[in-house]
Amino acid sequence: MKALVYLGDAKVRQLNVASPLPRAGEVMVTVLQAGICGTDLCVVRDERPKANAPVTLGHEFVGLRQDTGERVIVNPLLACGRCRACEEGRPHLCERREVIGVHRGGGFAESVAVPEANLVPAGDTTAAQAAMADPIATALHAFRLAPEPRGPVAIIGAGAIGLSMLFVLKRFGVANIMVADLSDERLAFARELGADSTVESIGGVYDVVYDTVGAVATRRDAAMKTRAGGTAVLVGLHSADLSVPAGPLIGGERTLKGSFGYTPDEFREAVAMLPDLDTRWVHTVPFGEAEGLFTALIEGRSPPGHIKLQMRMRA
Repeated sequence: MKALVYLGDAKVRQLNVASPLPRAGEVMVTVLQAGICGTDLCVVRDERPKANAPVTLGHEFVGLRQDTGERVIVNPLLACGRCRACEEGRPHLCERREVIGVHRGGGFAESVAVPEANLVPAGDTTAAQAAMADPIATALHAFRLAPEPRGPVAIIGAGAIGLSMLFVLKRFGVANIMVADLSDERLAFARELGADSTVESIGGVYDVVYDTVGAVATRRDAAMKTRAGGTAVLVGLHSADLSVPAGPLIGGERTLKGSFGYTPDEFREAVAMLPDLDTRWVHTVPFGEAEGLFTALIEGRSPPGHIKLQMRMRA
């Protein structure tokens, strides 16, 4: 079968590989559509997280169960079920956590073997909506980590996670949402999707700030632009580093929270939201263009006019 494979040393190639053999408890899924995530690019460009190369990439995807033909969305987070985090109901923090498309074969392929427990019925969704389950679940989890805001809220970054964050906040009735991004195009989408205000550079103070970029500067901004007693939720993974002045953090009793992934219940809840997701900012390309597209993204040459890119795996 055809697959987009990370070979190590920042090399990605579209190759013919053997179809996977399902283990006990696994189901073969024929992939229909798969999204390209910033994590995929970090794996290739920065080796963070460290992948088990060679490995087929892709953790945001929808497909068909080969045994029943049902459309399903794949939760890519795998947990051991035995460690303390798993026993406490937080399998996304499993000590032996693996991610489909990073540590084992993923969705940038014609088919993939997936634990049956990680399959969720796609319901009444389009392919573009279904392949957005992971970003929406990520945003939902980040939302749940902060206290309910009583004042203004800020989102730093209007990429896929930032707009997913906006969708979730609007879904739960949060008002007075400001979105910051350097791209006029992305800010225009944010306004169309319900942002109350948009700026290029964050100013003011907020009850909660969500950093969906993950650069050193945006993490510092998130921490410093929360009000005293406020919360900054760090979602983006762009940089491995964090530099925040300790004085304002301590003196203002500001809270910094890291946010990773989601629980299985949050993933299912996110899937239920997908039929209402506006995907005008999602662009789909044929799988045959995958290698060239991925190379362009790694080199920072993102195609204009689109915020989220997905690959259509079948004609």
